[in-house]
Parts: sequence; structure tokens; C-alpha cells
Amino acid sequence: MSPDPLTRLRTAPELSAILLDVDGTLAPIVAHPDDSAVPAETLAVVERLVERFALVGCVSGRRAVEAARLVPVAGVHVAGNHGLELLVDGRVVLAGGVEEWLGDLRTAATAIAPIVAEAGGWVEDKGASLTVHFRGAADPVAARGLLELRAVPLLAAAGLVSRWGRMSLEARPPLPVDKGSAIEELLLDRPQVRRSLYAGDDRTDLDGFAVVDVKVAVHSNETPPELLAAADIVVEGTAGLTDLLASLLD
Repeated sequence: MSPDPLTRLRTAPELSAILLDVDGTLAPIVAHPDDSAVPAETLAVVERLVERFALVGCVSGRRAVEAARLVPVAGVHVAGNHGLELLVDGRVVLAGGVEEWLGDLRTAATAIAPIVAEAGGWVEDKGASLTVHFRGAADPVAARGLLELRAVPLLAAAGLVSRWGRMSLEARPPLPVDKGSAIEELLLDRPQVRRSLYAGDDRTDLDGFAVVDVKVAVHSNETPPELLAAADIVVEGTAGLTDLLASLLD
């Protein structure tokens, strides 16, 4: 029988870190990101994890302040914008090199807005990055095709890097920053950590998987197969992850 990958986390929480994506992982996916919420029972489990583990952090594609709003648990460390932002003592700190791209991001948001509207989507300006949402489009497949044909080249011409997510298109500066580098940054302040877990549900979470010991994929009908293939553990939906996190308290 294969050993339980969670055993070392449970038995040595003072040497372990729990890192978590937010949307689709702690908070169920909804039609509009403004409607997202982390269930109260999940927040209660996260609060207990903070009391027990050396580090508990949220590493989100959302802006750091928005991720903190969704997970209002004292002691949770927050990285936002796929690692482009860290929340330090309530203050947003941008990763190195981001500042010089802020103007290009605003210009790109304006340039792609008509194309995104034609596709039936909308542009979320997250400061250090952009997210094009097309979950609400009448035909999401056609919307993605239009964005790939017309919006992605504009983003590339602006020097930005594009990446597809769940019914979304991310655009960010061409910097060596991602969820994996954000996790490494959080771990720098916890040199005692010997084992870490990261849970996520989308392609960008593969970057987090690359730097932790235990990889947890949250399964839904939209979870990319490559994330499932890379995972040590697969749970069913956000409720399944809550159950797994609660088991770490045993």
C-alpha cells in the first residue's frame, strides 16, 4: 500500500505549510467573480489550520486585497495576481519589475475591450494583470476562438504574456513570477518548514505544484486534465477540499 502523502503533514504541523488557491478551490465557481464566497465551514477549518500549522497561505489569481476579503482569517498570508502581489501588513507589495508595465496593461485593456465585448465577455483590470472573462458568453467556445484570433495578438504586441484559464484569458507582464515563485517567497520567512501542500483547480496552479511536496487537485467538469495528472491527491469539488483540510486537524 502506498504511504499516505498527508501523514507527515498531520504528524509534524509545526514543520509544514498549507497553501491554497481561492476561486474553485476554497470558493465554489460562480457566474461572476463578484459573487464568490468561501463557505463559513471552510473558513472555520482554515482558522484552525492557522492555529496548528507553521504557515497557511492563499495564493490567488485575484488581486491580493480581494483574496484577503474572501478569506478574512487572521494569520493567513496572501499572494495575489498569480504572485505579482504580496499582502504585507495590510499593504500591497508589487513584485520586482511590475511597476513599469502598469501603463502597458491599461493601454492593452482599452485595445482589447471592443473584441472582448463582441465575444460576449468583459475585461477585469486587476492592476498588475488583466483577466478576460467569457463564462457568461452565449457561446464560450466561439468566444474563445475570437479572443485567440484577435485579442491574443494584441496582447502579444503589447509585450504581455497570455495564458488560458477556466473560461478566462489572463494577460500579465513577461516576468519570472507565478504562483510557484509566490509560494517560494512565502516559505522564505518560514525556514523551519520541511513539507508543504498546495491545492488548486486550474492550469496556473501547475506552477504551485512545481514547488511543493503534496499536490492536491480540486476536480470539477472544468478541471484541466494536466492538473489532475500532476496531482498526488484529487478531491471532488470545494466541499471535498474542505473535508481533506479538516482531516489534517485529526
